[in-house]
Amino acid sequence: MTNAIDTLSSKDVGGHDTGVVAAAAALVPALRARAAQTDALSKLPEATIADFERARLFEMVVPKMYGGLQSSLNTYLDALIEVARGDGSAAWTLGILSSGTWMAAALYPKHVTDQVFATGGRFRTASALAPRRAKTRRVAGGYVILYGLWMYNSGVYHAHWNQLGISLVDDAGHPIGLGAALIPTTDVTFLNDWDAIGLRGSGSTSVTVKDVFVPDERIALSGRNLQDEYASAHFRDVPAYRMPMIALLPVRLICSIIGMAKAALEIFMDKIGVRGIAFTTYDKQDEAAITHLQMGEASAKIDAAQSIVRQCIRTLDEGAASGVRLTSQQRADLA
Repeated sequence: MTNAIDTLSSKDVGGHDTGVVAAAAALVPALRARAAQTDALSKLPEATIADFERARLFEMVVPKMYGGLQSSLNTYLDALIEVARGDGSAAWTLGILSSGTWMAAALYPKHVTDQVFATGGRFRTASALAPRRAKTRRVAGGYVILYGLWMYNSGVYHAHWNQLGISLVDDAGHPIGLGAALIPTTDVTFLNDWDAIGLRGSGSTSVTVKDVFVPDERIALSGRNLQDEYASAHFRDVPAYRMPMIALLPVRLICSIIGMAKAALEIFMDKIGVRGIAFTTYDKQDEAAITHLQMGEASAKIDAAQSIVRQCIRTLDEGAASGVRLTSQQRADLA
């Protein structure tokens, strides 16, 4: 663990940050050992958060200007896969918080990012952009969220800020658009209602907000974001924060799922020599030809999925580097 973290600055010929990936891989045994605790808590244990901080995994998406790693998408993919091999809930939480960090960096002006990234690499934000219900009122300098309910707010227990989707209205209360309000988690009430079978440790609780003022500077306009017209003019020449949000976020989210699939295959392979197949004459699963065929098919599908994601990453990287807006077809393919 220590050696992996000490090599965080190393990169291979493809530009991947091999150090942060190695640090993520080193966490797999500890994450697996904490699986029962994570499940019981319905969120990540503090020990896991501390491990992520030491390995600088939360910093992968933090801009370099704020002391972060600003890692490539390929590094992010490889690191999320390793974490997911240890615990799917941990990887999903890391992925959601990292996506929120990217949005916090890309969608707001510099005086806002200066504020929210003031804690450096320790900065974390959650996000829930689709409200179950929410009512807002336009006031001088911003909006008041009169009340609102958002579900599946993964990772919010470990976040400093929360990005919540709200409706925008004019002075008369008529809808004029949608926005993403960035607010401190101290203004959010957790309902602690996440009681799922899968990804229980992701802490995807519902949250409510009541009578909270949000200044205009901390509201990202969805209409502009969909056109890649982000408020972060200070990152205009940084390709990592100019990628199209609607195309980028699905790519980020799929990374942990690939790692979960790899973990499932690894666990299955560990057991095939000691478990039989019920209602058959096979004492061990690996004695059956169908087992080998199924393993080969599963492995091929996982490899194919990973290859597709890397192609999506190439498309995003090339588009951001060139400054040429992706076509509608390219965006549809990525999403």
